[in-house]
Amino acid sequence: MKKLIFLLLITLTLNCCDDDDSSSQDPIDQLPPETQTGENTFAYLLNGELVNITNTPNQFAIYQGGGVQFGGGGVFIVALDPFDINITYQFMDISEGTSRARYTSQVSENTFCLYEYGDTYEGYVRFTNIDTENFIISGTFEYSTIREGCQDINITNGRFDLQYIP
Repeated sequence: MKKLIFLLLITLTLNCCDDDDSSSQDPIDQLPPETQTGENTFAYLLNGELVNITNTPNQFAIYQGGGVQFGGGGVFIVALDPFDINITYQFMDISEGTSRARYTSQVSENTFCLYEYGDTYEGYVRFTNIDTENFIISGTFEYSTIREGCQDINITNGRFDLQYIP
């Protein structure tokens, strides 16, 4: 009888520790795959938490006035011409470079934190595909930004595959 109770306790203990729980999955594993076919994906880790913009009205990509503007989920990235694939463009204030990034987060129902371009102190965008015939841009990004009175923002593992408006 003691053996039966002991086996029952061990079985119950082992069953309560299920490693297949998707909520404990690494957020990097939940990012969409890096594609280059205009899948309209835009995702990143925000301070380690997954942000995956799957609703196309909440993401954007527009080529206009000598540069491309794109983003989603509070991220806004600008890259000015000329830009090419497989080159790392560091984010800086536009007076210092050809690419920049900013971020907006909602603190409460009526309060937002706007991290301006100059608040971004490190980061980059790297295009892996620029298709001017099918209007597709794809690539990766990450950056960090700070704003007094707001939470520090660290965006990592960013990836996008967007159809852009010419």
